[in-house]
Amino acid sequence: MDCKIICLWTVVLLLAIPGCRKADPFEKALGLQSRRVVLSAETGITSVTVYSNTSWTVHFFPEVSWAGLDRLSGRNTSGVYFSYAANYNLARKVALAFEAGGVRDTVWMVQKGGLANPSIALSPQTLSLGAGETSGSAAVTTNLRSDWKDVVWKIDYIDGNPDWITEVRLSETTLSFDLLPNTGDSVRKAVITLSHTDAEDNEIKAMLTINQNPA
Repeated sequence: MDCKIICLWTVVLLLAIPGCRKADPFEKALGLQSRRVVLSAETGITSVTVYSNTSWTVHFFPEVSWAGLDRLSGRNTSGVYFSYAANYNLARKVALAFEAGGVRDTVWMVQKGGLANPSIALSPQTLSLGAGETSGSAAVTTNLRSDWKDVVWKIDYIDGNPDWITEVRLSETTLSFDLLPNTGDSVRKAVITLSHTDAEDNEIKAMLTINQNPA
């Protein structure tokens, strides 16, 4: 037989052998394709592959109204379809909590935000108040809409003893607070910061500086 023909058949057989082999089954109870999936802000659907040699379950953590799954359980290597609504606000996320054979693992589904130029603003940004027991406030302007519930505040005391700002109250329109009397002989200073961190770790914040005069 011609040498070229022999060589050709040898190559064909070598290429055919791997295709005839049956893929080995997954040898562990649970494995995931990814632990973090980033999605667009538009409505969509995507698949999540689950590797397993047994039955498995999945659920949302926490429960959300903007996403759904086509099933909550399966067996062996397969997967689920994750569907999600359009996001007109800040980036958001939800965990898919999988469990199989006593093993637990999580995929975070992160959906980008569709809100352009998110902001929080305070007016004024600085307040100077008298020495006695008093109150103060600043106007809040924001476009965070449904994300406002996740805005948090903190107080940093710069000068003077701590805890002289009390009863902080926050709404979408107003930041207000009460002050204890300043019995010292110098101005004391603190900063109240409003902030929000979205699912992609983007932080939005605004600060109010408070100066309280001495007696």
